Amino acid sequence: MILPMFGLIATLLVVGGLATLVAVGDPKNARLAPYVGFVSLFATFGALLLCVFLGLIGEAVIRSDAAGALGSFIGFAFGGIGGALFGFDRANRRRRRIDSDVHD
Repeated sequence: MILPMFGLIATLLVVGGLATLVAVGDPKNARLAPYVGFVSLFATFGALLLCVFLGLIGEAVIRSDAAGALGSFIGFAFGGIGGALFGFDRANRRRRRIDSDVHD
């Protein structure tokens, strides 16, 4: 069960990183790249950081394996959602900045 989760994280990280590079490198021709790139990249980072943080709090502070596992699961879910929302906000700002720039 843990390997598919790592595969999902690795896939989101690679796809998000490549799409972000495309969005930054060629902003006029890449219309959906900011949305795909920023959302998947920040969702991955949010899920990883909150998963590790809440898992460590559950294990170290509460000293319970069940609390650590529950903290990891909740951190993975809410970190992914929060990171995706933050990435969507960044993508909207990037899209507005691309549309407002005047290139000749």
